[in-house]
Amino acid sequence: MNSATNPAAPGSVLILYGTGEGQTVPAGVDGKVATSVFPKPVQDVTVQIGSRTATVLYAGAAPGFVSGVLQLNITIPEGVTGTLPISVKVGDAATPAGLNVVVR
Repeated sequence: MNSATNPAAPGSVLILYGTGEGQTVPAGVDGKVATSVFPKPVQDVTVQIGSRTATVLYAGAAPGFVSGVLQLNITIPEGVTGTLPISVKVGDAATPAGLNVVVR
């Protein structure tokens, strides 16, 4: 769990979970657990940490979770440090302000 006492290192992989990714391919099925087919958002997914763009390694259904849970595997960009705002965008929709990640 990312925190001030457990900061992530630049270049490390951070796993985020969320909901609200919009339409997926294939389409999600309410109540279905993702076990073999992992739907991915139709729209582009981007992540900003501070003023830097993080590399999105994976954006799709969270294996073993119910349909509608989005898992993002991202690489923390080099050159960032401290408690920084993190923003996820799927198409034009963005996470609300106030989300942070701690980077050593």
